[in-house]
Amino acid sequence: MMDRVLVAVDDSAPALAAAEYAIRIALDRPIELHFVTVREPGRNADALLRHVVAMAKNSGVVASTTACDDGHPFDALLGVAAQWEADLIVMGRSDMRRPGARYVGSQTEHLLEFTDIPVLVVPSPGQLS
Repeated sequence: MMDRVLVAVDDSAPALAAAEYAIRIALDRPIELHFVTVREPGRNADALLRHVVAMAKNSGVVASTTACDDGHPFDALLGVAAQWEADLIVMGRSDMRRPGARYVGSQTEHLLEFTDIPVLVVPSPGQLS
């Protein structure tokens, strides 16, 4: 059962596409939506979370948020997902490819390796239908 959906966000286009996709999921099902970001120098995490909550609210979806203060993003996401008892993690696919990388960014790779929670990786905005 998918009742609690955690959405990893930053200010990248893929992450915002993931937020939009999760909001569309929430329109079709009675689920709890929770946006999570990790504070980084030079990025206003609070403004980002206000933005994605406004996106959800404008679609008629209620969402909660968490801004993590430290640690590697995948560690922070795993911690919040476990504490919040998420049924699904939604995150955007990075377009930043390292030599030899397949299709996901390093944070996504780490998350996939260390979680037992299903993860939905959303394609870049131009690839969504």
